[in-house]
Amino acid sequence: MTTIAVTGAAGSVGRRVVALLSAEPDVESVKALDRLAMAGGPSVETHRIDVAEADVADVLEGCRTVVHLAEDPGRRSDELVATTTLQRVLDATERAGCRHVVLLSSALVYGAYADNPVPLTERHQRRPVPELAYAVTKTRLEELAERWADQTSSDLAILRPTTTLSERGVSYIAGALRSATSLRPEQVDPPVQFLHHDDLASAVSLVATRAMASIYNVAPDGWIGPEVFRDLLTEAELHWPEPLDPVMGRMRAALGRRRAEVGLDAHVSHPWVVANDRLRAAGWCPAFTNEEAFVAGNPAPVWRTFALRRRQELALGAVGAATVGVMGAAGLVARRLFRAR
Repeated sequence: MTTIAVTGAAGSVGRRVVALLSAEPDVESVKALDRLAMAGGPSVETHRIDVAEADVADVLEGCRTVVHLAEDPGRRSDELVATTTLQRVLDATERAGCRHVVLLSSALVYGAYADNPVPLTERHQRRPVPELAYAVTKTRLEELAERWADQTSSDLAILRPTTTLSERGVSYIAGALRSATSLRPEQVDPPVQFLHHDDLASAVSLVATRAMASIYNVAPDGWIGPEVFRDLLTEAELHWPEPLDPVMGRMRAALGRRRAEVGLDAHVSHPWVVANDRLRAAGWCPAFTNEEAFVAGNPAPVWRTFALRRRQELALGAVGAATVGVMGAAGLVARRLFRAR
């Protein structure tokens, strides 16, 4: 029996991870840390504490594993805040006698380049797009954690999920990528991947309970090609000839779009999909396909019932189900909208 601590436990992924860990028969208790209030449980010990400022060594006492999900919100991508927070957690982890850390990173650390293999494996080097501060920060966090693990002879697991989303929340980077996808120069569309928050949480739980130590890509099997992705979209895409990019860039800046998208142009122009073989070999199995995750995180408005019907058929692999009635599609819409509340 073991005790596991989770920072950022009140977040979209954190809540799911705590619930999964508390249900594990080999986990005696879970210590949930967050600056926001959380609901506890029979085996969940909540601590309302800001790990960026407080010393949590006493809280981590008795834990075998620390799962670090707390981070600076991606909108700021404040590398100093993020690295300082991680360093405090690592220092507290060492003083508390914990010897296993799980760090949530991002597949964005690979960068998006024309010469990227499809798919990328964990052996591929980190080379984040310099203009994307979020990816650069994630790279710095990985490097910091790796140095700590080497110096303390501790076990470290790094998870690199692809774009994550679900019915109740879309990550900052998923929203920004979606925005960048809808307005861009005319070009060949790269393959894309989408990971449901439930599947990311199950990956974190697996790595934490088994005290696994390595780097793991987290993504569904395969990816979505351009034609299928265009069918899944509920919003119109506007492409323009590449020579007009400077003019359109100024127009996008005037509309306030560019600030959220800085550094993301490469990620909607070049491939950066990842392989999940290593995590699969460890026993992880995604519950959602790329298509299902995308549809779950991008509910269509009711007046687009027919578009949703097409999207659901693609997500379920039932493209030929042309006999499904309009009322059935409307019911799917109603259920998705209800879950999104």
